[in-house]
This record gives sequence, structure tokens and C-alpha cells, in this order.
Amino acid sequence: MYLPMGGVKNASARRFHEFFCHQDWNIGIVRDPIQVFLEPDARPEVHWLPPPGRGRFVADPFGIADDEGVSVFCEEYDYQSHKGVISWTRVPRNGPPSSWKVAIERPFHMSYPYLLEWEGEVYCVPETHEAREISLHRANQFPARWTKVKTLVPNFAGVDPTVFHHQGRWWMTCGDADTGANETLFVWHARELGGPWEPHVKNPVKRGRNGTRPAGTPFEYHGQLYRPAMDSSRTYGRRIVLNRVRKLTPTEFEEEPAEIIEPFAKGPYRDGIHTLSAVGDITLVDGLRITFEKSEFDRAAKNGLREFLGVLTPLWHKE
Repeated sequence: MYLPMGGVKNASARRFHEFFCHQDWNIGIVRDPIQVFLEPDARPEVHWLPPPGRGRFVADPFGIADDEGVSVFCEEYDYQSHKGVISWTRVPRNGPPSSWKVAIERPFHMSYPYLLEWEGEVYCVPETHEAREISLHRANQFPARWTKVKTLVPNFAGVDPTVFHHQGRWWMTCGDADTGANETLFVWHARELGGPWEPHVKNPVKRGRNGTRPAGTPFEYHGQLYRPAMDSSRTYGRRIVLNRVRKLTPTEFEEEPAEIIEPFAKGPYRDGIHTLSAVGDITLVDGLRITFEKSEFDRAAKNGLREFLGVLTPLWHKE
């Protein structure tokens, strides 16, 4: 998850959120297929996983299911290091989930571990916008051991890259940290998963904060392709728009809103939602709870003081 500060409209509001609002994301399981969210005002029951512990959150869930349960992958973010890693947990059909374990860690921030299975292999396309590339990873020993096998798109700060196969071609949608993670949608396409990947001729194919940035797995239902996307028109991660894709070719792109998914009013995580991920006959979601944490307030206050002193220091030394 990449949270651009531009998601808060002005400097005063940004400072208020920084000092007083602590973002606590967690992951939930809906035991219904993803198309249930196309029903107007759908409110399926969410089974929330145990939170990872103080000073951390988990978000951006994706999974691989088998007969015994599901392996859930996510971004695990540490507030102290300000860095995310790709972690996983095992959720059996009957019984409690295992503890979170790190699957992929690099020197830079990682999030949004988009998973796909292809020709007997399991792949992951995580967000690595700080490395300025979109890369493909393969599981050597699923779910714990992974190897980067290829850079799909170099020299591009892709945000939430989402890869799927549709009508005989591979497609990738993502935001761009350089031009506005929530505000522009880019599309690539390829004949093979490993590429070469070609940019859409109309990139960026969409602009705006309402229903642009990818928010989970695209899916087909009754012959129509649907694409989950964030609605960050008011605040980051406020809700999800399910877009109905009308045209998707190397030269055309057109979609329209089909349904809005609001945060889950029942339960502890009712302040936001920004991922909707299909895993067979279940759906993974994340949810946001805004809280006040004294330790986070102290950290933000110290950072604010350093910033203030950094501004004053040149003035003190000015002749």
C-alpha cells in the first residue's frame, strides 16, 4: 500500500491526520465469491483475522486456496521502520490462522502482493514503486520461498500492479507514483506473462481520484469484466468502486461504475476499505480503523519538531 500525502486536501488537514489519526488496517475473509459485491447494498459477513500486533498493520490481501484452506499474503507494515514487507499466514477451513511470517523482503518498501497461478507455477507481482520497476516473482517453495525472475516494466514507479489474463492476452493495470498514485491509470499488455509488455497507446487511459487506482482482482461475471478500484475522492482508501469494463484492447479502454462498496459498518474496521480479492469461492478484504495512539502522536510530534527546526536553522545561520 502506497499512501500519498496528496490524499488529504490541505496542509492543515494533513498535519491533523499525522498527529492524531493512526491508521489500523486489518484483513478479513468473506465466505462468498467476489460477485456477491455486485448486489446493491451487499453486506456479507466478514471474519476478521487477529491483528498482527502493536505498531504494525496488515493490508492488501491476496491468496491461493486449496482443499484445506487458504494461504493469505499481504503487506505487513511496521510504523517504526516505515517499511512494508510481504507476509503470509495460513488460514485453515477449520481452525485458527497461523502467525504472520515474512515471505519477501527487500531493502525498499513492498506492498500489494498480487498473486496468480499459471502453468503449474505460483507467481507474485508486488508493488515496488520505490525500486522504480514492476517485477515478477516465482514461488520456489510455496508459500515461504520466492525468487525474482524478471522485470516486467523497468523505470516506472508502478503502484498496485494488477495482472490478469483476458481474451487471449495478458493485461496489467496500475497507478503511477510520479504522476499521482490515485489519479492516473496505466495499462500494459503482452502475449506472454514474461513479456515483452507494451504500453497502451492511450496511457494514462483514465484520470481522476474516483475509481481509478486498482483495488484487487478483476473478475468476469455473466460475460462482463469487472475491475475493483479505489475511490479516494475524499480520503485515501475510503471505499471501492466496481467498474464494468466496456472496452479493453491495445488501442481502446472504456469502463463505467457498476457498484460502490462502502466500509463494513458492523465490526471494528468501519473507516475504510481498499482491497477486494477473489480466491475461489471466498473473497479477501481489508478494513481500516482510525484510532489515537499516544506513541504515534509522540513520534509525529518529534518529526514535526525536527521539520520546524530544520526550517529555522538556515535563518539562525544567515548573515
